[in-house]
Amino acid sequence: MRWRLSFACSAAVLMVLAATGVVLPDTPPRQLIYSFSYSSQQEVTARDSSNIDVGTQDSPVGSHVSTGSSQYVGHLSEIGTMTVNVIREQPDKGLVVTISEQGRGTRSAPAATCVVYANTSVICDPDKTVNPEEYTLLRFLASNFVDPNQLDAKQHWTVSHEGGGVIVNSDYTITHNAGGVMTIGEARSVKQASAKSTTTDVQTKIAYDFGHLRPTSIDEYVTEREENGVTGNTTTIYQTSLQFVSDSAVSKT
Repeated sequence: MRWRLSFACSAAVLMVLAATGVVLPDTPPRQLIYSFSYSSQQEVTARDSSNIDVGTQDSPVGSHVSTGSSQYVGHLSEIGTMTVNVIREQPDKGLVVTISEQGRGTRSAPAATCVVYANTSVICDPDKTVNPEEYTLLRFLASNFVDPNQLDAKQHWTVSHEGGGVIVNSDYTITHNAGGVMTIGEARSVKQASAKSTTTDVQTKIAYDFGHLRPTSIDEYVTEREENGVTGNTTTIYQTSLQFVSDSAVSKT
């Protein structure tokens, strides 16, 4: 389970989606297209505690030392495009969208219906596949993701929410703003309390068009660490880059 997943259970997700009364039009009022690149690199270290030399009276510690460890490294990369159809905004400002992914390799996903909120939480149809890189884009699509009323004197705001054993704390800072064309930095921490404790640190740079309420580019770097007690640990690095391509609601961008 990675940080991107919704904190609602499947039944609750279905209830939320049903409550929206979503009826997908033949021609959506707005379609956004982004190009993307995605990569993940995972390193797994396993330790066999039975091979750890604790020593005996006749055989002191270190006389038969064995690390009892093994290591595995895996890598995945993909490029392609994503298509977002904006359906409507709910009274609670949740944005109802469909998203699909068209990878050039084997990594693609058919259209899934999701609801996106300003606090970057995302609820998607649990019966559909939504890939990590799709969640990276979805998180910043709510119309009030950047709310001037929430900014402090340093153009900064925070977001925190908890659910399903996951605690999310995010800090956002607008580092540059030229007439609504913004550069936003995100520092995000996600902690999952379980038998296999997982901590995720996210660093993201977002170029944001406040006038059109959309990100124009996203560069995200994620480090996920899973501790498996004395048996080992897993470290996974995710890197996602997205670039705005087109917006059907704007004739020329």
